[in-house]
Amino acid sequence: MPFEIINAVRAKSTIRVVGGVANTHINLSALSAQTEETVSSAAIAQVTCSTNGIYRIYRGNSSAGTLIMELCTPANFVLYEYDITFANTSTSNVFIEHTGTAGTLVMQLAKTATYSPALTGM
Repeated sequence: MPFEIINAVRAKSTIRVVGGVANTHINLSALSAQTEETVSSAAIAQVTCSTNGIYRIYRGNSSAGTLIMELCTPANFVLYEYDITFANTSTSNVFIEHTGTAGTLVMQLAKTATYSPALTGM
């Protein structure tokens, strides 16, 4: 399934997935905006989708991982507005399963990362 990752340093990463039936595997390391940023965890802060099937978001390398969300209708979950994120197994990779023939999913992940060099004097 075609996907795009938009990363920002010291900010959220956005994942956009488009298309029909397929699986998308995203390594946690792919959320780094630059080589000086090392991402250690990522929590789901927002999810928007539209599909004629089901999107399942797992943490891990396959559908054998921990199921975090299951979305089957047009949805918009803006979790960060309520000061919450879905952080179950946030140190694991992200696996997205789609059963529909068409759809789009946009997901923002709040990252925890270390930086080299680290900020000082703040």
